[in-house]
Amino acid sequence: MILNQILASCKEQWDLASTQKKHPYRFFALGTAHNSKPGVRTVVLRDFNSTSMEFTIFTDARSSKVLSVKNNPEIALLFYDPETHIQIRIDARCVLIKNDDKLFNKQTSTSQNDYTTTLAPGTPIDTISSVSFLKEKNHFMKLVFKASKIDFLQLNRVNHIRAVFEKVNSIWQGEFRTP
Repeated sequence: MILNQILASCKEQWDLASTQKKHPYRFFALGTAHNSKPGVRTVVLRDFNSTSMEFTIFTDARSSKVLSVKNNPEIALLFYDPETHIQIRIDARCVLIKNDDKLFNKQTSTSQNDYTTTLAPGTPIDTISSVSFLKEKNHFMKLVFKASKIDFLQLNRVNHIRAVFEKVNSIWQGEFRTP
């Protein structure tokens, strides 16, 4: 497998994951740091720009991840496909934190509920039925992460394949590494 093919395949899979609900890269792990403590959570890939290598997610503006990326925009992404045994780790930086009412209005009503709870995510409640929703206000936020390093690993029975790509002078350069 040639380096350029690996990077092209990754981009193709992220493009597919942003539109195909059952794609293995649709849900991925986002790692942040806040007050020197790591935090990892699963998020949904909403958009991918293969030219700028930017990954977009949506979140509630009151969530802990927003505070984390505001305090430290350096983040990590982790994608894994259990069928192909491909793991991709990405170093990235949060480059956009934006409330976007036009984008919010394009979401289904069920999805909109995720961003209209009266209480912030993580707030203690008595019962599940205690959750209530705002009618006129939302806390919808778009976050965009720009990749700076990609660490690709495919686990095979015979030979594992590992390649690392870094952006140097606006060009992605890769090299194979010992798995």
